[in-house]
Amino acid sequence: MKLTLCILAVLVGASFAFGSGYGPRLNVLGQDARLLLNDYNEIWAYPGTMAKYQFGIVTSESSSESDAWGLGWFGGVMEIDGATWGGTHNHGGDLLEVLYHGGNFGLIVGLDFSSKVPVGGEDAETQDVFNFDLAFGTEFDLFGDYTDFAIGAGYGSVKNVPTDTAATWEVTDTDLMFGASMRGHTDGLFNLFPIMSAGFVQGKNEFSSDDTTYSDTESTISVDFGAGMNKMFTDNTQFIGGVFIGLSNTSYSVSEGDAPESDMFVQLAHFKVGVDQHLLNWLVLRAGANSVTSYDKIGDADAVINTSISSRFGLGFEVGNFTLNADISQNFLHSGPYLVGGQANGFLSNIACIYEF
Repeated sequence: MKLTLCILAVLVGASFAFGSGYGPRLNVLGQDARLLLNDYNEIWAYPGTMAKYQFGIVTSESSSESDAWGLGWFGGVMEIDGATWGGTHNHGGDLLEVLYHGGNFGLIVGLDFSSKVPVGGEDAETQDVFNFDLAFGTEFDLFGDYTDFAIGAGYGSVKNVPTDTAATWEVTDTDLMFGASMRGHTDGLFNLFPIMSAGFVQGKNEFSSDDTTYSDTESTISVDFGAGMNKMFTDNTQFIGGVFIGLSNTSYSVSEGDAPESDMFVQLAHFKVGVDQHLLNWLVLRAGANSVTSYDKIGDADAVINTSISSRFGLGFEVGNFTLNADISQNFLHSGPYLVGGQANGFLSNIACIYEF
């Protein structure tokens, strides 16, 4: 289901990819929007910060883990008569997203729908899609100087039916999501503390025909807790980092037969770091890395401890109010350019052009 980033930014997924998503700068600097300040991605982590931003954006971004060029999205946010309004198209897969900030709260509403879209081999099926999501954010005094708070919910449905009118089956997938997150601002070394998030996701698959009906349900509860740092160490060097622990548990139920055993993932330590380095007044070099150590218990299999490390690099070009951010393609870094041959390893991927009003 393609629910908008405002839901992803207030839910902890089973892979603990909270806040990850669209944005070249976000992709490099820790892949967690909760660690960002003065970056437009902060809006979708904590909508209450929306009034800080006025910008227009056009992107050719895919996912945070892909070098492929995606469909991208475009939109903008600006102040109108004392309130902040915004809108996007195709952000997080939503057809339309409306943003509003008034007083001390921010609100994001996302909607995506389509009807009778041909899918499957030789267009043997048609598909109806409906997604709706809502995120609310504000700030109040709780931890440190002040605390950002966000809560979100989402619902999605995909129904497939046969093109052949003589067939009577249908398959329906539905997702229901709830989540919340808070982030304290302090004057200490870890100036973003505490960062706490929790989420619930339930997915249901149903098949029905004239003589058969069955369904299966997957439910995931996730929480995490951590501390973050976002500071300028020099006039030209910004450091972003965070350390988190967390837990995710997924249970299953089926209408027929025995349900699979539950899955549990314990995030023992997740380190996220990134550096923004101005080489020139218009050129920024970025580097970031993630290290995750987790205790994984999948079904009735033996538990294992896994460790993974990933890194990314990117560039930023800043001229006046205009900024162009891009990832350096991982294929380019790992394999270099193909000067001879049929494969092309592009230098940059996931480009975003932003103009600040």
